[in-house]
Amino acid sequence: MAERKVNGKTKEVRKQSEEKTKKQPNESVVKELENKYKKLEEDYLALKERYNELESYSKKLKAEFENYKQLVVKEKQQIIKNATEYMIEKLIPIVDNFERALKNVNFDDLESLKSLIKGVEMIYKSLLKLLENEGVKIIESNGKKFDPFEHEAVEKIETDEVDEFTIIEEIEKGYKLHSKVLKPAKVKVAIKSTKRQNTDGENAKN
Repeated sequence: MAERKVNGKTKEVRKQSEEKTKKQPNESVVKELENKYKKLEEDYLALKERYNELESYSKKLKAEFENYKQLVVKEKQQIIKNATEYMIEKLIPIVDNFERALKNVNFDDLESLKSLIKGVEMIYKSLLKLLENEGVKIIESNGKKFDPFEHEAVEKIETDEVDEFTIIEEIEKGYKLHSKVLKPAKVKVAIKSTKRQNTDGENAKN
């Protein structure tokens, strides 16, 4: 009877021990979880360091870009200034010639007036030569076909003497710098006469 109690007690102790063992985590599982946590922590720190590097680079890049924009603006202003100074230096001698011509003129003397006109013509030619040397050209107009990119029609003239849209008179000269139109030429353009348009219409119907 005593032996049965001992055996029963032993089984009960063994059962409690097994249950206690089941409740305790396996050492290998714990070790694996610790390693995973450590790896995640390392990855997090690495990502954080990379983020800080990128943030620092972004700020540096933004600052450099702002400096670049300011530099471009200054360079543009300097180019405009240099170009302005260059043209002024070229124009000053022409202004001097005008002053000399006006200073020496005698408006009561016909010969003096003729000399003034001749001097003004020379100054005008020198000014055109200056513009030509800088790439400025006069737009051809008279007798040419009307080009809306280079000409501005200020009047349309009905005529059958020339082809339609032919420029028959230039009112103001036009200028272009290389291929860019600075000022379109103001012109009078030929168009079909109303009489001819009616005749052409009747012929088309027949």
